[in-house]
Amino acid sequence: MRLFLLVVFSTLMTACISISSDDDGVTNAEGQTVNAETLALNGFWDGQLDQAGSLRILMYQGTIFGLDESRGYYGSINLDSSTQIANLDLTAYAITAADATAGHYLADGSSVDYLMEGLVYTTASTSDTLVGDYDSDRGAGSFLLMDDATWNNNAGIALVSGQWQAGDYSLYITSLGSRASLKAISAASGGCTFDGFIEPVNKQYNLYHVTLTERKNCSDYNAANVTGYATITAAGALEFFLFDTGSLYYMIYTAATTTTTTEDTSTTVE
Repeated sequence: MRLFLLVVFSTLMTACISISSDDDGVTNAEGQTVNAETLALNGFWDGQLDQAGSLRILMYQGTIFGLDESRGYYGSINLDSSTQIANLDLTAYAITAADATAGHYLADGSSVDYLMEGLVYTTASTSDTLVGDYDSDRGAGSFLLMDDATWNNNAGIALVSGQWQAGDYSLYITSLGSRASLKAISAASGGCTFDGFIEPVNKQYNLYHVTLTERKNCSDYNAANVTGYATITAAGALEFFLFDTGSLYYMIYTAATTTTTTEDTSTTVE
């Protein structure tokens, strides 16, 4: 199962993540000052733990959000420019509910702590690889992450407006100018629905701030005034990474396609 993620944990987020474009005074979710070298790692990373599975990571202003087949990850990263060694301090939470068809996942289960140390390395472009080892409550191992090169894609309301689909869910996004309003419904029984707003964090980068006003009548996750992030993946999908008290929620949608039937009006001459 390939997951594209960006997912956030609010239990540990006692301080807000700064979204300023100014490198001075930026702090991560734990309130720690983030250096310019760490900020340069902002972006989306794909990789593996122990050369197995599929791990998706968002690094944003010294805070990490991630997801693989069984866990969601949250924590911090700090890069020492003199050694090009990055230290990651993560907590992994078990996925407790999943709709694999729709690509929706809730992680709020038992936790495992990870201490990771990785070397920033250049493969195809500058500092696009992070390789290293980890220790955890369940043992030690290795990891490899690659920057997916989508961070510098521009963000814009026009890029997310329209209809999106994920399994039984239909998501509608309408422009309001500098931000957009969104509404999702499900064709499945029970009436699961949510609404809210989405807007670019900075139009120079492929990251959107999301607020869900309310998510209700859903079998896996219901909440009000939930915030998080969204992005458009390299494949053109729209990902949501949301955080709430004690939980992390991930969703992914693809652009809806409209099938048009054309009547054949040609005339055959004998």
